Amino acid sequence: MNKFFFGHDQAIARKESFQSFFGSASIGFTFIILLISNHSLLAQSAQIYGTVKSETGENMPYTNVVILGKAIGTSTNYDGEYSLKLNPGNYMVSYQFIGYKSEVREVTLKANQKLEINPTLSIEKVLLNAVEVSAKAENPAYEIIRNAQDNREKHLKENKEISYNIYTKLFGKSETNSASSINFFGTLLSPQKGIFYLSESVNKIYQHRFDKKTQVLEASLVLGDSVNASKNNPIFIDLYQNRPISVGNEIVQNRIVSPIASDAFSFYDYDYLGTFEEQGQTIHKIKLIPRGTNRTVFRGEVYISENGWRVHQSHLKLKSITGDAEINTQYIRDSDTDSYLPFSSSFILKQSSNKTEIYFHNICYDYDLEALLPEDSEELNRKIDKTDYAKSPSWWEATRPIELTEDEKKAYKIDRAINNNSWEFKKSENDPIYQGLAGEKESTFFQKYQRAMNSGQWELNEKLGLDVSIFTFNTVEGGVLKPELTFEDKFKNDHQYSAYGSVRYGFASKNFYAKGAFSYELNPANISEIKVEGGSYVEQISGNPSISNYWNLFYSVFEKLNYQKLFQKDYISLKWKRELINGLDIQLGTSFNRRSPLQNNSNFNWYDEEEEARDFTPNQAFIQGEYQNFQQNDLVEANVLLSYQPKRKYNLINGRKIPLTSKYPIFKTGFDFGAVDTEYSRIWTNVSDRWSINSLGFSALSLSYGQFLNSSNITPIDYFHFMGNRTFVYQSQKQFGLAYQLLDYYQYSNSDYFIGANFDHDFDGAILGRIPLLKKIGLKSYLFANYLKTEQSPQYSEIGFGLTSSYFPIRFNYAFSFEENNFQRSGFLINLSF
Repeated sequence: MNKFFFGHDQAIARKESFQSFFGSASIGFTFIILLISNHSLLAQSAQIYGTVKSETGENMPYTNVVILGKAIGTSTNYDGEYSLKLNPGNYMVSYQFIGYKSEVREVTLKANQKLEINPTLSIEKVLLNAVEVSAKAENPAYEIIRNAQDNREKHLKENKEISYNIYTKLFGKSETNSASSINFFGTLLSPQKGIFYLSESVNKIYQHRFDKKTQVLEASLVLGDSVNASKNNPIFIDLYQNRPISVGNEIVQNRIVSPIASDAFSFYDYDYLGTFEEQGQTIHKIKLIPRGTNRTVFRGEVYISENGWRVHQSHLKLKSITGDAEINTQYIRDSDTDSYLPFSSSFILKQSSNKTEIYFHNICYDYDLEALLPEDSEELNRKIDKTDYAKSPSWWEATRPIELTEDEKKAYKIDRAINNNSWEFKKSENDPIYQGLAGEKESTFFQKYQRAMNSGQWELNEKLGLDVSIFTFNTVEGGVLKPELTFEDKFKNDHQYSAYGSVRYGFASKNFYAKGAFSYELNPANISEIKVEGGSYVEQISGNPSISNYWNLFYSVFEKLNYQKLFQKDYISLKWKRELINGLDIQLGTSFNRRSPLQNNSNFNWYDEEEEARDFTPNQAFIQGEYQNFQQNDLVEANVLLSYQPKRKYNLINGRKIPLTSKYPIFKTGFDFGAVDTEYSRIWTNVSDRWSINSLGFSALSLSYGQFLNSSNITPIDYFHFMGNRTFVYQSQKQFGLAYQLLDYYQYSNSDYFIGANFDHDFDGAILGRIPLLKKIGLKSYLFANYLKTEQSPQYSEIGFGLTSSYFPIRFNYAFSFEENNFQRSGFLINLSF
């Protein structure tokens, strides 16, 4: 029944028709009658439409239009216009907008009738004497909120094994070009003058449980893009979840607290605004008062029904680093089953600095409360098939549950005209819609720079990228020119491939190096890939990017500290990986390597010797108190890496599986084998997990162990190395699942064993967020601790704390390190994200 449209009633009617079909003695006759009946129902559909206005004559966007007692409804568009298709019959139509009195119209519709209804809504008058309020009595809002909290988990989990459709529209327009980009629920938006984005999508949602949903894209329409599917992620902001949404960036993640969360009283105060009756229900209106001016809470009002102490609807406001947002949510009731279902959720974001406005609207319909869930596993998060989502304009006109605004209609019309007859159009300076569609869409330099810093590549075109680190410096080569190009595309069979090439020349060493790689996607459905790589190049002895080219250049030139230790590698390698079963990945690799030592060739620096006399150190790893060199040697190496995460979720995009994550730990095990001049075998394993502790924030833990099983003629290159750090930039790269903030890069490297651990906890405002003065600036705190033990070294440990603000994409950290129980050093570190 889940494939039939326009509401619960028609689904039931169609189910009964199929039952009579199978129960009939004359199948052919019944089949003909069924076809005629079905055609008749479609031909006789009726419609109500109109515009909803306020008492002052203003159009009311996102007003909900609900058929009482039925899980059927729609919403007005941004201009206050609506339309709703119904079967002939009698209906009670309710027009509902938060803060306004609902207007109910009794309607009788005949076959093929189109009835215009233009209601005017008046502001809701609430009764303050509905709940006893006295000077000595407790704030009545507290008891109402506590009742809602007591029933929160029950309502959160009550809907399971159901399905429904959800229509999503994302629209953005701006009066100026913006230098920044916004990741808006999965869609990357770059505001530019005019209408810079418009997309619509219809997804079928299969809800296994409240925390397990599968969404299948059924239709997609993107302005200016006839090839790719909309990236709209359908969202219903469910206030029954403790933290329904998150806002932030790579450094700061603000999990917004629901006004009825189990710990809501730590973040909100409440004011009882009054009570009103609606459709036989007693509704209490509660004002949300943040305890401080931080950005982890909503403002606005929440409406609580005494019928089960449910959230009836909400009108919320949110201040974030991306702008000011207004959020409205509403549930709908199906009287036949007494079920309360997600219905509408709108999100309007405004940026006053560049006069940008983005609205994101979701409307649910076609509920099936006894759904047959798909055969795909519960781990399937989202499915998109390009053969299914392309729909004609007539399909959208017949199916779209929310009317297009005049601007949206004009934008689609111009877009089609530009595609069909682009030579007939000339750029109009006075038409902002045309400017947004046909005008130049070149990204600003800051937008290009932002993308380059995030990806590590400058976009030369949509397929070709240039590594941002074109020039660097080290004491072995001196100044280094090292352009690196990556080309990515697909073959006709839709399998992806990439080609990589890099050359480098050292002006002091006067040596030229080059390497290249080619990777090919063998099977998109099981994430299998093969990669071949080879060349002659300069690599770090640690085998990991423990210090980047940027910071090595800075510290070498300005501080006379050459942290990078390099060697020459002439090699060829082959790697293969694939998913064996969901969540279990395997990677196999083999390579031939000729490793040669390199010496310093440059002493160039701008260091002030008057501060402290200092020389560059040899280009050798300083391990366990001494510099260790090696001779040229050959190595044939083989590697096996296994990774497993139970119940790992994934997306299936046009047959390509894209792994996500799950709430369970990740287990990794690696085996490395070496032969020829150097012989060894070793094993290492890592377990990592991340979990939430409700109001106390969330934690991350990583535990690792490694052991050499045997070794002969081993070189420093083959040791266990750890991701140390001697810069002022927080170390986020990991080796064997571990990272350290104050550890020397090679001090504890070894060919025996290691035990290591990383722990990080984000208090999410749980401590500093309760201090009034600090709460006002949205200050958040972090705690981290690291541990390492090897055969020859003492126990090494680090402990530190971090501070960040909801307002700025930067985190300040201070760390202390110890050997055994003896203090070693301390240091200041920063995380940056722009």
